[in-house]
Amino acid sequence: MVLSPPPRPARAQRGMTLVEVLIAAAVGALLLAALAPVARLGGQASAPLRDTSEALYQGRFALQRVAAAAAATAPAAVLPPPAKSSGNWFGTVMFCVNATGSLVETTPSDTSCSGSTVIAERVSAFSVAVPATAGASDGEVADVSLTLTGPGGGGAITLGERMRLGGGTL
Repeated sequence: MVLSPPPRPARAQRGMTLVEVLIAAAVGALLLAALAPVARLGGQASAPLRDTSEALYQGRFALQRVAAAAAATAPAAVLPPPAKSSGNWFGTVMFCVNATGSLVETTPSDTSCSGSTVIAERVSAFSVAVPATAGASDGEVADVSLTLTGPGGGGAITLGERMRLGGGTL
């Protein structure tokens, strides 16, 4: 009877073999290639929302600037302003829409609306008017309306606010 030596225990393998690493890399590359179009669609879908959010931000900022000018203006009798302008309603400050569709803060003497302080872009309508429902006890009140063109020229965003000349609450 011939006895053979007992089998040696297999040496524990340390790490991964080159083949295993290459297979893992190939599987990872396939997964990334499959997910790339999904990520691109997500980025494209967020662009209009980002544009709409920016338009709302600009509109709110513009209304805050107009409200600050109204609060700093002493109440006085006002005449209807020219189209897309606040005329002389706010004392030394006038708001108007220029030829490029930007709402500009300038002075009442700037009849061509060529001021350089742009406070909102893509403005399609701007108006300042005395509200029809204002009574004698309301003092001088103004309804300010601002319409901005939405992203890609589609959809309008209209913001409005009623404010009292000289400040105070309504």
